[in-house]
Amino acid sequence: MSIQETRDRIHQALISAQPKRAFLVEGMDDQQAFRILLERFVPGWEQRWAIAVAGNKRQLQKLLALEPGWLGVVDRDEWDQHAITAKTSELTNLMVLPRFCLESYLINPTELWYAIPPDRQTGLSGGEASLRAAIELDLRDYLRHGALWRVVTPLWSGLRALGFKEALASESSVGAAQDDTQIRRILGDWGTLLDPERIFADFQAQFTQANSAAKDEQYAHWIHGKLFWRNVVNPAMNQLLGPMSESERRIKILHRLLLPADLQPLFDRLAQ
Repeated sequence: MSIQETRDRIHQALISAQPKRAFLVEGMDDQQAFRILLERFVPGWEQRWAIAVAGNKRQLQKLLALEPGWLGVVDRDEWDQHAITAKTSELTNLMVLPRFCLESYLINPTELWYAIPPDRQTGLSGGEASLRAAIELDLRDYLRHGALWRVVTPLWSGLRALGFKEALASESSVGAAQDDTQIRRILGDWGTLLDPERIFADFQAQFTQANSAAKDEQYAHWIHGKLFWRNVVNPAMNQLLGPMSESERRIKILHRLLLPADLQPLFDRLAQ
């Protein structure tokens, strides 16, 4: 489906003749989560906004460029602060989650504890400390993964900026293929970016920073929230509180989660 067709579908299916604008999210899980949070924390939002799924970051940005009156939010995950500043300067109707991804609001044991009903809290041996201990058992492993993610993920955009792979392997690169000097120069540029010693040193520096960060900072910015929620948090809560499907537990937490202060700027935009 073309971007124009996606735009038309959103207009026809969700807006039509209503005086509404589209609030764009990346995926279906995001749509469900934000619907719950907006119903709790942004009174009357549905009179002004319709939540629409864009599919991915790229599609969402294209839609926002076509519709300046719409608003969109994307996960922070693969973007560093430089990329965020550039993207939000170009698209003033684009917002970036303050945390790694939406699931990052489901993994902090302090926040999770307040989302557990009081009767279940009192029935948990060891209380909040037990929940924290179970969740933090593999925390260091995921901090290492998060530090490596930060270092490796930008390499792809860096390679694309250097012409990978089109500069040497595309329909338009026949001319370049005849010039050994040009081939060596391009390969050298790619090799400089992918220097293993520098990348590993960057990883070590990032992990040192992650490991020394405060716990709240670690959960918000240094851990891949989707993976940690799926692989660690939900299984730990199943073990401590009884079995429940991932989707059902996610919904229950979102219905009880205290207002995350760092989402307030987004909610303020959606209150307008």
